[in-house]
Amino acid sequence: MMMPAFSNWAFAEREDRLEEKTFEGFQHAHRTVWDQAEKAFDDHMNFVSHRLHEDFECAKALGECTMPDQAFATLQTFYTKMADEYQSHFKKQFELLQNGLNESMATAEELGETALETASELAHAAEESAQEATKPVSRKKTPASKS
Repeated sequence: MMMPAFSNWAFAEREDRLEEKTFEGFQHAHRTVWDQAEKAFDDHMNFVSHRLHEDFECAKALGECTMPDQAFATLQTFYTKMADEYQSHFKKQFELLQNGLNESMATAEELGETALETASELAHAAEESAQEATKPVSRKKTPASKS
């Protein structure tokens, strides 16, 4: 059995619509990645700047200490605060990463749905082409063939 010819025109309009939808999905994914990267980078740079400032403040405070117990208390406060800030910062960075992954997963799901829709539309177009190919051709009687 010979396969009927598939008409590209049967799928052209659907393809254009789905192509636009797919392209928009990839654009959204691209924007999401860069937006999340920018947020994470800005947050990290702010943290680094803050920590550097705190390091200098600790060094200045140590220079003003006159007794070893003052220096010990200054360092203990500094390291406790530093550990808390690092923990908070990494938690925030993890949340930013998680939000980015969630947005990316949503976009991937949309692209998956578009792929399924594309396959479905292609199947419909193929069915339509097959139906067109199997329709009986109506023949008009010509005056010469009348009896």
